[in-house]
Amino acid sequence: HELLRILANALLQDVKDPRLSAVTLTEVRVSADLQIAHVNWLCDTKSPREDIELALKKATPFLRSLIGENLELRRVPSLVFHYDDAFEQGQHMSQLLDNLRKNGQMGADD
Repeated sequence: HELLRILANALLQDVKDPRLSAVTLTEVRVSADLQIAHVNWLCDTKSPREDIELALKKATPFLRSLIGENLELRRVPSLVFHYDDAFEQGQHMSQLLDNLRKNGQMGADD
């Protein structure tokens, strides 16, 4: 997806905020009317999530300008960032399954 590539490259190369250096963009979904781009992200540091959300919000005008420069769009979509907790949910489910196995409530092949 071109929009994801532009945003990911911008975070790696153009955005100078150190809070965003460890952010990984996982998905971009654009609304049917092309007005809003929902951007999912995660981070592999211990930085408070609120700090990263604030940094993303601060970088949004700059990111939108880069999108406008790189894509031929009549209107650049608004960017809405969402923390992607799918990895954490997967880890939690694995822990629950491990606990069930350890307690003998689940067979090894289940």
